[in-house]
Amino acid sequence: MDLSASWDYVEAVTKSRLANNKTSRHVADYGTYIETIGTAGELAVRRFLKMPETLHKHFDGGSDLLWNNRRVDVKATILTPRIRFRYLQWRVGKHVKADIIMLTAVNIERRQAILVGWATPDEILRAPVNDKRDYACHEIPTCSLHGAHELLQPRAESFEGIRQQDYAVSA
Repeated sequence: MDLSASWDYVEAVTKSRLANNKTSRHVADYGTYIETIGTAGELAVRRFLKMPETLHKHFDGGSDLLWNNRRVDVKATILTPRIRFRYLQWRVGKHVKADIIMLTAVNIERRQAILVGWATPDEILRAPVNDKRDYACHEIPTCSLHGAHELLQPRAESFEGIRQQDYAVSA
């Protein structure tokens, strides 16, 4: 997804987030690009879901947006040609406050983002733990995530009460 026309907005929101989101390790451990890719990733998700593109400028409280009565937490990584070898990571012991965790990948130089896929809290918490990282994380390979397009398909509960014979074609 091309975000170049909105990149000034991405940078302005990033600047606000960097001023407002002070934590002990966030920027110190990862650098300021972490906010840039997070902002761009959230914008890409909002655009994909056809939501207003107004982004928050403070801590998100565990979810970045509310869509169809579901809380969505957007995570971002760097877009590389080897994205299929990356993981959606969730730090062990961190509470999951969203219903959907969406992984995005961002190329800052090209000002582009893709939606890699998503997982549920249960899937994240059941995922294997990699304790060889700086912080032990549950990890789901990107190839095992649900495709973003699945979010746009009707949910099964939307079809409750509909019987097969309601749609039978008479001969």
